[in-house]
Amino acid sequence: MSDPHNEAALKRNGIKITKREDVAMTHVALRRGAQSELEKRAGALFGAALPPTARAVEGAGKLVVWAGPEQWLVVEPKSGGKDPSVELAEALKGVASIVDVGDSRVLFRVEGQKATEILAPGMAIDFHDQVFKPGDVAITHASHLGVIVWRLPDGKGYEFACARTYAVAFSEWLYETCGKLIPA
Repeated sequence: MSDPHNEAALKRNGIKITKREDVAMTHVALRRGAQSELEKRAGALFGAALPPTARAVEGAGKLVVWAGPEQWLVVEPKSGGKDPSVELAEALKGVASIVDVGDSRVLFRVEGQKATEILAPGMAIDFHDQVFKPGDVAITHASHLGVIVWRLPDGKGYEFACARTYAVAFSEWLYETCGKLIPA
C-alpha cells in the first residue's frame, strides 16, 4: 500500500489518510410518487432535509450524501447490535428503497492543511475553496475508478466512497497522490 518514503512525504505534507471502518453505509432511493412523504419522514428522521443537489448534510448523528438524482448515501457510526439499514427501511417503508452498501463500498478520509492542493491535480474537480465548498459532493473518477467525493462539512478534509472491488487500487492511487512532496 505505502512505502516508508511515501509515509515520510505524507507526514511532511501534513496529510492523514484513514480507511473508515467505523461507519455503516446505506443507499436510499426515492420511490416513484413518494417525494413529499419521503421528504417529510427524512426531515423528521435526520433533522435535516435530503439534499436535492450535490451536497452532504449532517443531522441526527448521520451524514446524508447526495448520490445522484433522488438517491442518497447515509453514512453513520456503526453501533453494536443494530443494523442501520433495517432501521431506515422501517422508517422509510413504502417511500424509499433501502440497500445496505457497507459490504460493497469503502470509505476513505483525507485530512490535512494541504489536502486540497495535493488532490487538485489528480482529479477533474476544481477543489478551490471558493468552488468546492464544505458539504459539496461530486461523482467522478480518480485514476479511472468511479468515486463519490465530498468535502467534509467542517471543510477540514474529504471523504471518498468507492466500490470495495477497487479499494486496493484506489488506496494505492490515494497514497501515491497524497505522498507527492509539495514545496513548503
